Amino acid sequence: MQYRKLSVVSILALAVIILMMPLNALAQDPVEFLVSLDDPAAPFLESRAVAAKLGASAEFRKMEGVAVDAVNNKLYIAMTEIAKTMTDDEGDIKLKENKCGVVYEADLDKEFSIANLKPVVVGGPYDENNKDNPCNVDSIANPDNLFVDSKGRLWIGEDTGLHANNMLWVWDGKTLQRFAAVPTGAEVTGLHISANDTVFMNVQHPSAMSVYPYNRGVVGVVNGFKAGDAFTPIAAPTGDQMHTVTVAAGKYQVLGRVGEAIPENFTGGRFGQVNKKSGSLMQICNHPDGNMFLPTTKTATEGYLYTNYECQPGAVVKLYIRQNGESWDVLEGENVDFASVNGTWNNCNASVTPWNTGLSSEEYEPIAAKDGWIENVAPMTDYIGAQANPYDYGYLVELLPDQTGDGVSSQVVKHYAMGRASNEMGLVMPDGKTVYRGDDGTGVVLFKFVADTAGDLSAGTLYAAKVAQQPDDSFKLTWIKLGSGNDADLADAIAGVALPK
Repeated sequence: MQYRKLSVVSILALAVIILMMPLNALAQDPVEFLVSLDDPAAPFLESRAVAAKLGASAEFRKMEGVAVDAVNNKLYIAMTEIAKTMTDDEGDIKLKENKCGVVYEADLDKEFSIANLKPVVVGGPYDENNKDNPCNVDSIANPDNLFVDSKGRLWIGEDTGLHANNMLWVWDGKTLQRFAAVPTGAEVTGLHISANDTVFMNVQHPSAMSVYPYNRGVVGVVNGFKAGDAFTPIAAPTGDQMHTVTVAAGKYQVLGRVGEAIPENFTGGRFGQVNKKSGSLMQICNHPDGNMFLPTTKTATEGYLYTNYECQPGAVVKLYIRQNGESWDVLEGENVDFASVNGTWNNCNASVTPWNTGLSSEEYEPIAAKDGWIENVAPMTDYIGAQANPYDYGYLVELLPDQTGDGVSSQVVKHYAMGRASNEMGLVMPDGKTVYRGDDGTGVVLFKFVADTAGDLSAGTLYAAKVAQQPDDSFKLTWIKLGSGNDADLADAIAGVALPK
């Protein structure tokens, strides 16, 4: 999630409409969407507005990463900051402002539902007089990426302008320890811990004044360290350390660097390269984001690493990597082709499903209001070479290598049945059916999707939460059913939307 810096040209139309306008107001103000909220497809195409109409709490602010502790039956959700619609003394949520953010914890029941959210890792305190680190440098600031390792420890990556350097933290339920820091101007993205406890981590949009190779975005991995191992925390970077990557244990290896050629790529191309549907170069995206490692061996020592690139249009690079002693070899790769789904939009954080496929995400979905919708999808129109439909974007996207043997490129499936929102990421629970996701924006909704069949996200039921704030600033949750649907029917509905001339 690009909290401090968004791509320049492609965000012009969206900056005011999405990031600044409270989205819960969309369901209340006289905004006309291209699809009526009474349309049978509306719960999936205008999920947030329908949720608010049915009584769900559309007041969350910048809901980010999601992580599950399957051993202790816990779910974690990052809230980058507590502000705006969460602190305006209106509606269901009336908290005090916390510019440094909070990580919430929930208990999972036997059906993998949650009925409460409580703050467990709280950022701050905030000091406006501290120019470099307004948020306490020894605590989190604007939490984003989350992951739980095999020891049940929660890893927390930052996306903040309130620390001079963004940090990667480990929380054991009592104590925060600083494991890594990235160069000035960069955020921690791509946090992923594999089945053999390997830690993957990316550096997104670093300052060009960072030390090579970190003057461009990189995809990387920590070698010589396992996520469950003990380590001695690092201090906050100073001096030249502020312009490079520092880790508390092991060594950071760059697997790919924006602008460099992808090894053994049969279609050609570079890390971060986004081509138009016609094949011509559109941009080089300096925003490597979510990682999805799909092991091909039981030891998880080799497999496919998919990496999101968070631009408009979005991109994903697939690498085949193999562990070689205490480092990794990059054997081959490709830029994933999204032409079959009319491209992707702001591929942000990511996860791996229990059945070993990648789950990418489209963040900051284009607002499909009758007034202004054309400008909102201008980058995708440029990509396609024809007028883009805003309802084509804003979904979770499943990725998998072609297992049929009929081709060598990755298979791409957009899951319209899971609803349309500003998807930071989606995470499938161990039951293979229940999915929670971060909805990144202002005045947004906590959604839950339950698939009809385990291991198949193409059909199911979408729910939204109504919250009741408690005296300890926790929330009780009640789930409101929005509707049941399937990808095929919704794809037809999207194709049938009448786009005004």
